[in-house]
Amino acid sequence: MKKLIYLTLAVLVFSCSGTKSTTASQPSKKMLKGTWEVTNIKFVGDKGLYKAFLFDLADSSCFKGSEWVFIPNNGSGKFSTNVNSSICDAYTQTIHWSFLESADGYTQFQFKYVGDDIKAKNVKSGYRATILEISDNMMLLKVPSEYEGNPFDVIMTFNKTSDSIDL
Repeated sequence: MKKLIYLTLAVLVFSCSGTKSTTASQPSKKMLKGTWEVTNIKFVGDKGLYKAFLFDLADSSCFKGSEWVFIPNNGSGKFSTNVNSSICDAYTQTIHWSFLESADGYTQFQFKYVGDDIKAKNVKSGYRATILEISDNMMLLKVPSEYEGNPFDVIMTFNKTSDSIDL
């Protein structure tokens, strides 16, 4: 009888310890709900001149001041580039986004371009960036890039401007 009690306790202890807990470092989609602005862009890599064409769309400078809207319940959203110089065209793009747990332990933000006649399931390629830091009001993304054959990272700082989710 005593062995049966110890066996039951052991099973209970081991069955409870196997569950995965959610920590502050694991973002939830609800954290991104709202409207965000890219407030800073910096380059990390060897010293030198950097030019980044981000997301096959525009020069990195066009993304400073850009507005991003994230809707967590269905992963939809959009972003609008900022017209801050002669090299930037005003552009708005609808996206479908999600998080991906990578093998290195970081969470990645990933998205695909979609539209009225283009569904996410039909888009074969997209973009990924590593989430370096995230809270309810701020997010740092590391976007891998390359210039003249030299790899470097673009760090984008997002700050929440509103809880509004108007597409």
